[in-house]
Amino acid sequence: MAQERMVNAMSEQGALALRPAQTVRETLPSSTAAGARAVVDWFAVLSEGRFDDAMAMMAPDGPYFLLRQRQTITNSAFGGIMAGLVGTTFTHPIAWSIGAITEQEDRVAVMAGSFAPLVAGGTYENLYHFLFRMNHGLIFEVYEFGDTFRSAQTFSKPPGSG
Repeated sequence: MAQERMVNAMSEQGALALRPAQTVRETLPSSTAAGARAVVDWFAVLSEGRFDDAMAMMAPDGPYFLLRQRQTITNSAFGGIMAGLVGTTFTHPIAWSIGAITEQEDRVAVMAGSFAPLVAGGTYENLYHFLFRMNHGLIFEVYEFGDTFRSAQTFSKPPGSG
């Protein structure tokens, strides 16, 4: 699988090591803080295509910043976009892998990777840094910083054009 090739190549080079979100969820130590645990759960349910469950973990009106588009949408709008990509852009939900996680106060930072087969053929793989802000146990605010070059290569649009 391409994701495994990307992850293995990075690990062999001493770079970022990622594991599937479901594996991370299953192996979280009991001492893991609530915010980090919620974010790991969110990535795992997104990977499983359970978009309604993922959106239930978010404040609907919270802001979701997308670096590639240079815009902020609501978490609710993000959920609609993600659900709409399966079958139109991706053959399956994006499989998320997770690397380092840091939680401080109401913020959770995560290194992550994505993999999804494309309807048009080929695959989409990317690396990200996410910053989440939690509020009352929900993901309130999200900043998604992905590799805009990789995204533009896959979707044939320059960063900032949609």
